[in-house]
Amino acid sequence: MREAELLYEAYNSDFGIEVELFGNYQVSLQRLYAAKRKDPDLEIIQIFKSPSSHTHIWIVKNDTLRHPNAPQAQPIKQNPQGDGPLFSLADLFGDE
Repeated sequence: MREAELLYEAYNSDFGIEVELFGNYQVSLQRLYAAKRKDPDLEIIQIFKSPSSHTHIWIVKNDTLRHPNAPQAQPIKQNPQGDGPLFSLADLFGDE
């Protein structure tokens, strides 16, 4: 099963792999997800569409799922709400 080979290649890599899909894109994704569900070790694998190509996917390792105490990104802080009215940049710089 080629799908399992791809998943394990990503699993054994440092971060993941990029794969070009040929044929029916949705069927290929379904086969990858079906192979992923068969092995609990592959829970740390995530599959994303490539932002640069509609025929490529990224199969990425997310070790924070396996190691919950690993350093993680800090949550985004909300913008402070200042006193007074808000102005648009166009108002401040005179652009229209």
